[in-house]
Amino acid sequence: MKRLKTGLRRLLAVLPALLVTAGWLALTTTTPGCGGQAADETRDAGLVLNWTESTDPRSIDPHKAGDVVSSGQCGMVYECLYQYDYLARPAKLIPCLAESDPEYDPNTLTYTFTLRDDVYFQDDRCFHPDAAGKYFEDESATQRAEKAPGRKLTARDVEYSFKRLAALPDSGGFWVVEGKIAGLDAWREQAVKLKTEEWATDKDWYEFFDTPVEGLKVLDERRISVTLREPYPQFLYAITLSYGAAVAREAAEYYGDQMTRNPVGTGPYILDHWWEQKEIVWVRNPSFREEVFPTTNDPKDELWKPLMGKRLPLCDTVVFRIIKESQPAFLEFLAGKLAASGMDKDQFTQAMTPQSELTDEYKQKGIRLRSYAEPTIHYISFNMNDAVVGTPGGEKGRAIRRAMAHALNRDDYIRRMQNGRGEKAGQLVPPGMVGHFADYYMPSQRYDLDKARQVLRDAGFKVTGSGEEWMTIDPATGKQVTLNVLHRSTRDSTKDYAVFLNNMGRRIGINIENELMTFPEFLARQDEGTGQAYDAGWVMDYPDAQNMLQLLYGPNKPPGINSASYASEEYDGLYKEMSVLDQEVPEQQERKLDLIRQMNEVLDRDVPWVLVEFRKIFSLYHQWFYPAKWDEPNAFAYTYFKFYYVDPQASGAVNERESPFWPGFILLLVALSPAALMGWKIYKNQS
Repeated sequence: MKRLKTGLRRLLAVLPALLVTAGWLALTTTTPGCGGQAADETRDAGLVLNWTESTDPRSIDPHKAGDVVSSGQCGMVYECLYQYDYLARPAKLIPCLAESDPEYDPNTLTYTFTLRDDVYFQDDRCFHPDAAGKYFEDESATQRAEKAPGRKLTARDVEYSFKRLAALPDSGGFWVVEGKIAGLDAWREQAVKLKTEEWATDKDWYEFFDTPVEGLKVLDERRISVTLREPYPQFLYAITLSYGAAVAREAAEYYGDQMTRNPVGTGPYILDHWWEQKEIVWVRNPSFREEVFPTTNDPKDELWKPLMGKRLPLCDTVVFRIIKESQPAFLEFLAGKLAASGMDKDQFTQAMTPQSELTDEYKQKGIRLRSYAEPTIHYISFNMNDAVVGTPGGEKGRAIRRAMAHALNRDDYIRRMQNGRGEKAGQLVPPGMVGHFADYYMPSQRYDLDKARQVLRDAGFKVTGSGEEWMTIDPATGKQVTLNVLHRSTRDSTKDYAVFLNNMGRRIGINIENELMTFPEFLARQDEGTGQAYDAGWVMDYPDAQNMLQLLYGPNKPPGINSASYASEEYDGLYKEMSVLDQEVPEQQERKLDLIRQMNEVLDRDVPWVLVEFRKIFSLYHQWFYPAKWDEPNAFAYTYFKFYYVDPQASGAVNERESPFWPGFILLLVALSPAALMGWKIYKNQS
């Protein structure tokens, strides 16, 4: 009995400490991760917008982004000299970090920008005097928690940001200014060498940023001039992508490669935390300058009248939940836990009538439909370096590519796989853009199974079979022709599409193998050029055909945006002449259209892509959510979340965060398990 009493006293002695530990774990279980304020300061206050993404971003470093998801996350915290007017259609650029439109000298090709005088970087440790010259991992957590006020944005920051975009070997975004700014390409060559050579140190690289670039001149604290090497009518559009974002040198040097998870910007939000594969939470930046919702008298904009003149951002917290599969995300939307949702083919059938209208059932739930043609193309890109299907494969490789293009039944794909949400693609430039020809369709992209088989026979392959089952043998190897296609998703809809491609291949005797992977894995394989073919897509960055046609420009090969590694002197020559023409100038537009026609003919001959479809988007929104224009969204903007609003009375959006009960309860059990085990041992010893 004495031993039992002693054991119980010991148990009671440690129990309070265990309970305190467990309680702390329960309270903090939802707050790990990067950056920002503590969750009890952010999650329990203000207006919350719940959104979803199907995958994590590749990076929240604006100079390393490049996909839609990453660019959208960068737009929460980083800003560029210009942004898109939220309400204006067609798309229109307006000042953001810049105070006004730039001055432009056509004789010297020089833009002069003047910055606003009220822009500050967010508060961060990197601005603390004690952090100067240090790397964040060399400081303790206590030191890193001691932040300093963010400093004012200057013209030096703009200069530095152009240089950093050029200096990062893995930026993937240098294409927006490559060959455009006087002296920058030569500067980049030296910077990349310092970053990658074993003999160079980080200090060498950092100090090299002080080396001047001919085309970048800081005139004073608020003014910078940028001199181009050649006309670049898309320049302002290009630097409105995340690649043109303003980055603080202190942040880049303090966080190094980990700035991808520690963003420091001038924008409306601050990263609270990022749990991979779970959620990304952004909270209002308290030092964000005064910017208000735009005002207009256009009757079409009546929906936004209550918001006009209100200070941005409208929501205090934005939560991106990472939900990989579409069905769970759709169910969360129907339950009112997400503001908006896309639809896969099964959900489309459930929510829409045969006339592609929203059902009465959904309307009665307060759900609204938005549909529009997006300036996006879906395609299969061949690796032109591949020995079988690429340029080294010669006429046989070209025959395989052409046969694949002929074998794809786009009408069937759009009808069955996309519920009619799209238009088959027979050229690169989407409808509605200057450079799209309504009367043109590449002959190589027309569906024709007999033609596909004949193309293979003409190239020397042995093609036999009937009906749905065919076999194409390469006499040189005696084996069936096989094509490996990489996919950027593991969703059920992607699996269905893979089956569709398998069936397509069987009809022409080609064995199609499909690899399904996460989006970051897909991008890595594409950048490395290690796939045979990639099921890919491109959302236009700005409303100029050059943006789409650059995807096959030779110098943009991986890790650039030319995923096909396509190289054609003829195409490149036409592209270079076309890209400097301004579509807003009538005589230049006429020549530009002629060049695009010629480029289409070259691509029709070489077939580096299988063109699939131009997409039409059907999205659902709760009536308490106020997004951009229903029928005319701006697909080029990545900074719109500061304008989004949810009605708190209708949505219950105030303080709407998931309860930490279950994670905390589980950790409580784990924390109490030593005490329980001790008690059990005492009991056993006394029994």
